[in-house]
Amino acid sequence: MLRRVATRRTAGVRLPIAALALTLFATLSGCGLLGGDDSGSPSGQNNSGTGAVEKAKIKVGVLPVVDVAPFYRAIEQGYFKEQGLDVEPVVEASGAASINAVLSGDIDIAFSSYPAPLLAQSRKFADFKIVADALAAKPGHIVVVAPPNSPLKKATDAPGKRIAITARNTMTDLAPMSVLKTQNVDYTQIQWREMNFPDMIPAMQRGDVDGAVVVEPWVTTAEKKLGAIPVFDGASGPTAEMPMSGYVAIGGQGKFATTSPNTVAAFQRALAKAQAEATDRSKVEPMFVKYAKIDAETAKLVTIATYSTSLEANRIQRVANLMEEFGVIKGHLDVSTMIVNGNSGNSAGNK
Repeated sequence: MLRRVATRRTAGVRLPIAALALTLFATLSGCGLLGGDDSGSPSGQNNSGTGAVEKAKIKVGVLPVVDVAPFYRAIEQGYFKEQGLDVEPVVEASGAASINAVLSGDIDIAFSSYPAPLLAQSRKFADFKIVADALAAKPGHIVVVAPPNSPLKKATDAPGKRIAITARNTMTDLAPMSVLKTQNVDYTQIQWREMNFPDMIPAMQRGDVDGAVVVEPWVTTAEKKLGAIPVFDGASGPTAEMPMSGYVAIGGQGKFATTSPNTVAAFQRALAKAQAEATDRSKVEPMFVKYAKIDAETAKLVTIATYSTSLEANRIQRVANLMEEFGVIKGHLDVSTMIVNGNSGNSAGNK
């Protein structure tokens, strides 16, 4: 049974590296509950036959977004407990706060859209490890929309237009730029306007922007509240089925991803079980309503993206390659070095 919801604003920075990360990710925003302490429990058993988890009680930073619906289902259905884990979700104020919290050690695992940890890894802020894949975009999940009276009607209209995004160098600008590039549209002339998703619909209503890049549930919400019209899909062509988000931890000497391989493996198994069930709308829509704060009517209309049940480096490498293509990451980042094999505590991937 769920106990009191734990909600936290941006954590205080305790480490110099966390301060660097907070500066780096200050522009990132949410694409955003069991009690218990942080002490390890040597008696915590999982059902895999691999023995005790190293740390039975763990904290996971999450955001109030549709991506984490299976995570909450895993809690409500007792899948984490089946694996010997007592998981406490900590609702973070933004993606920046979630990354900062895992760097400072306030949480063990952080949910995040992929550009943030990949950029941090490329700049060697810490040894980021991807412990689980969350969601890959289907058509309708990330869309450039515009109000009915906007001059932004089609992709070729984009140059010179004011388009809202959450922040530069995130999926909200990278995905549309990739699509426009393949259509030979000059994306460099777009006037990007940074703001949080909830502010985008009012901005379009006021005429402050000509359109916005939104993800679910804001795609459906914009269509309902504003009569917003899809201009083009951000999950099409080169970005079709693009991985959007995942769960990360910190590796290295004395760090959770390295010292707790059985715990990581138990987390992976429980989450995969819930994500495999996410093809059934009846099992995830209640999570949208309870934790992403979507009304029941909207939840029925939200596009259900692909919730991953495996962790494959070659798929997430697409995000790193996209970031390299547009100069966000300098040089080459090999995502396979970031993939965690929870059973062994070592990195593994498709090399």
